[in-house]
Amino acid sequence: MNIWAIDKDVSIKHVLLLLNNHLGEGSFKLDATSNVHAKAVYLEHPDDPGCRAYLFTTGQEADRYGLHLEYPESTVNSNLIDAYENLKLVPLLNILAVHFDISELKNLDLLG
Repeated sequence: MNIWAIDKDVSIKHVLLLLNNHLGEGSFKLDATSNVHAKAVYLEHPDDPGCRAYLFTTGQEADRYGLHLEYPESTVNSNLIDAYENLKLVPLLNILAVHFDISELKNLDLLG
């Protein structure tokens, strides 16, 4: 995916680059069909499109992220959504790694 080619705010493009670097290329898919705000995107589990994350920077402090996790309909409560506000990058990475079944974060030493 060419992140710079998507029609989104630079804050979203920046965090997508960071996610690719630390979660790994191909660890999530970008939902290009949902019409959402320029400062938001839906990310999908590569093997289960029902497992999604709504990532946004609208209303967040600088370099902080909002995140709503969505679960597949097969879960016990199909209306289950976890919501987080003003996450720093490392907690965002940890939450997405668990949600998307990613066993290892990459290049964390670069975060200093």
